[in-house]
Amino acid sequence: MLGSFRARLLSGFAIVIALTLFLSASAFILLLREQQADAAEARIGMLVGPITEQVRTRESQGWPQELIRVELLAVAELYDLRVLLLDRAARVVLDTDPQQPALGQVLATAFTEPVANPGMMETFRTQRVSVAAADLYLFMASDAPSARDDLSGVRVVVAVPAGDVRGAWAELLPRLGMAGLGAGIVAVVFATLFAARITTPIAQVTRASQAMAQGDLDQRIEVDGTDEVGRLASAFNLMSARISRSDQSMRDLLANVSHELKTPLTSIQGFSQAIVDGIGGDPKDAAELIHEEAERIRVLVDDLLYLSEIESGTVRLDFEAVDVDAVLEGTLRRFRFLAEEREVALDSLLAGGTIRADGRRLEQVFANLLDNAIRFAPTGTPVRVTAKQVADGVLVEVHNGGEPIPPDALARVFDRFYQVDRARSSGPHRGLGLSIVQELAQAHGGSVSVDSTAERGTTFSVFLPGTPPPAGSASTASAAATSAATMTHTPTHAPDAGGRMERPG
Repeated sequence: MLGSFRARLLSGFAIVIALTLFLSASAFILLLREQQADAAEARIGMLVGPITEQVRTRESQGWPQELIRVELLAVAELYDLRVLLLDRAARVVLDTDPQQPALGQVLATAFTEPVANPGMMETFRTQRVSVAAADLYLFMASDAPSARDDLSGVRVVVAVPAGDVRGAWAELLPRLGMAGLGAGIVAVVFATLFAARITTPIAQVTRASQAMAQGDLDQRIEVDGTDEVGRLASAFNLMSARISRSDQSMRDLLANVSHELKTPLTSIQGFSQAIVDGIGGDPKDAAELIHEEAERIRVLVDDLLYLSEIESGTVRLDFEAVDVDAVLEGTLRRFRFLAEEREVALDSLLAGGTIRADGRRLEQVFANLLDNAIRFAPTGTPVRVTAKQVADGVLVEVHNGGEPIPPDALARVFDRFYQVDRARSSGPHRGLGLSIVQELAQAHGGSVSVDSTAERGTTFSVFLPGTPPPAGSASTASAAATSAATMTHTPTHAPDAGGRMERPG
């Protein structure tokens, strides 16, 4: 299409190519114009000597001028020249032009003077004059007699239109045209290939964008090179992948919320109908069960709303100097009873120091990780909590041993509602705890990761920077996630074996 980007790009290339060829040819002609004129003079001047010698020979042999003219006519026709014969008074006595317009005219030229430097190696002399209203270049042999010489005979003058000499550069035009045409064709071919390299990925991006607008979000573009176009294709692929994941996450969220709400709502409906019908025993017991199921729904909705607020950046974080070790010690005290109940030991090695953070939110992060670790730690095994200072911040690790998280589940443990072992996640836990941990860590400008193997057990690692994100983005998880995504921290693993850590509810 004429209005397409590719057509405009090719048009631009064509204009640049044409302008470049025109300027190059013009410069070439300007540089060679004088050289071509000098070369034309030299070519004609080389003929003056032989013609002059021929005329002198014929004169010495007593040829009449008419016979000499006939012979000169053949020479003039052969070389496309005009030959004049001048007597000692510089009068034209013979003109090979069919009309003989110069016959009888006296040529007042420099040829009537003797050679200024007879010792110079000049084979001919030339002068531009007007003869019978014609602009001519006149050529004469350097050894021809002047009007002051006493030698008898005539002088030979070769006349050529001035345009044939000064316009000799025009002979270059056909060759320049052919060279320019060849160069133009080659340039157009390469310009077309280059334009295709630019426009093809853009066309692919356009088609993929249109497909995404119609609902087909699984679009990928082949990346070729690392230039701006290649980076555009890579950025589009990244955007497409994120949009596709976001769309899938939303679908999964709706499905998971519907699934999680279905059971308590079914219970509430059943018990309430039993109360209405007056069956099912004591109404008080039914009311208590309805209350418990409603509480489960409230907790689920509160967690979802809280997670949404963190992601949208509406949760305000109050940054202040926080002693990480003190927050961890307080959290450990809260979970001592749960650990004893499950026969799990709590070990700690704390040397985190002080950072600027929201202490209440950090306690929530640590509580979710500890609750998760204790619930899935095998009986009789320890749960270890460590905190240490690292470059630019603090690294907190919560470890338990035992059966590892499957490799295919590691990439999803931070997804909403995802639970590795649903059979062991009964009760109020609905698979939102680790999602909240991740969002709060990113809201602080940090990150969270997990490592799980049969040999080392499972370790959740939380990195927290020493200083909060810049003002205005401190409470925005999406902005903090960008910087957190560039940080990678290798957790320190305990050597024990035991249970598997999974996401809490």
